[in-house]
Amino acid sequence: MEESSSKGKGAFDAFLNLLSLITLGWMSISVGAVLFQIINKFFVPQMIEYGGSFSQGTLKFNIASAIIITPIFLAVANWLHKNYRTGGLNHQSGIHRWLTYLMLLASALTIIGRLVYQLFRFLDGDFALAVILRTVVILVIAGGIFGYYFYDLRRKDFSIRSKTSLSMFVVVVVVVLCSVIGSFFIISSPTESRALKFDEGRVNDLINLNYIINDYYQQNSKLPENFSLPQFASYKDPETGQSYEYKVVVSDKYEICAIFSLAAGTGPENGTFKPINDADIFSHGAGRQCFNRTVQTLNKNIPPLR
Repeated sequence: MEESSSKGKGAFDAFLNLLSLITLGWMSISVGAVLFQIINKFFVPQMIEYGGSFSQGTLKFNIASAIIITPIFLAVANWLHKNYRTGGLNHQSGIHRWLTYLMLLASALTIIGRLVYQLFRFLDGDFALAVILRTVVILVIAGGIFGYYFYDLRRKDFSIRSKTSLSMFVVVVVVVLCSVIGSFFIISSPTESRALKFDEGRVNDLINLNYIINDYYQQNSKLPENFSLPQFASYKDPETGQSYEYKVVVSDKYEICAIFSLAAGTGPENGTFKPINDADIFSHGAGRQCFNRTVQTLNKNIPPLR
């Protein structure tokens, strides 16, 4: 009878332990990445291109991960401990211990790798204060994980709620909430992000159109009269679907226009977006912007399409 009642419990125990440990790792990495991006925002100058520079995309992905994964981890951990407390599962079966040590080993190797990388970043020219702060984040998160799980492995009695477990629950919630709420002050709204992506698409379209115009001129010794030719057909405003404005000024000069949502340099990443090869070729304000170009000049500046 006892053997029958225990059937399937080992698999269920393994499932809950694995889900708890994996979501813990995912949550820790996400919260750490959010804090890294906050550090990069305020302690790494954004006028330089460096691997530690602030990234809206990275920050937003990890905010989303933290928001989704944290409640899952807390719910699964609570469910697991509830089963140990009520006797539904046996915490001395060995599954809990073996899987915990396995995941702690993987976590230890990951943390060591991250510490090595931070030291490399410092030696490679990253800013000392940013490296120190990111290292502190790694050590604090690692200390919390290892401290709690070593305590959990030494527990003998799950019949009563642990004050340490409750305290860790509160700490996790507070840290995640503070990290996520703080990050909302430095990310763009979905509307602004969408507008920036449309503008980036417009700039890339104008660069490609200028290359095509220049190539047409080289082959025909004249500018195209309009954008009715097949090679121009796919280039339209990504938001409205309308063709870009174009007119010939003189035999080798032309004007091309687009309507932009934002002024260049006001994007959510401190205006770090740069058109291909030349940061000034399509510097623009908000609204309708026109650019006068000469084909010979563009032939020197515009790289071939890849």
